[in-house]
Amino acid sequence: QWAVVRLEAALSCALPATAIGSHLDTDPNANSCRLAFHGKVIRALSPSALAELKIFKHKRKEGQVERVHDEQTLICKNLFKPGTDMTQFFGMRVQLGEAGPVGRIDSTFGKTKFKCVFDDPGPAGLAEAIKGEKKLFLCYKRFTFDPTKRMIQS
Repeated sequence: QWAVVRLEAALSCALPATAIGSHLDTDPNANSCRLAFHGKVIRALSPSALAELKIFKHKRKEGQVERVHDEQTLICKNLFKPGTDMTQFFGMRVQLGEAGPVGRIDSTFGKTKFKCVFDDPGPAGLAEAIKGEKKLFLCYKRFTFDPTKRMIQS
């Protein structure tokens, strides 16, 4: 197992070195352990080397279906904050509910709403699918050290 530890200031040491981190903000007279972590420093990373690490977080945004536009299109809202540039999300997959049909974000609809197109809305159609479920989910990965903040769906 390994971890990436980013420090506020540069640290000089010979590698491999043993590192011990402690909670210095804790009262030293308190009856508690102040050790935060310990381990071996095996490699120093530059900011450019951090970008090469494929460390990511799973992100999940939740929006609502406002209404059915046609047999393959929904008008949705509340997935993005006001003022968000929605064009960066065009083409990304969304799912209706936890196990509903999968579609993609197609275009904006006004200032805060957007259209989602479902190529295969299921045998009952979108109108039937949204009767029980009005939630829409957008799931993606965001790489922690990616300077461009790209969103990746797999």
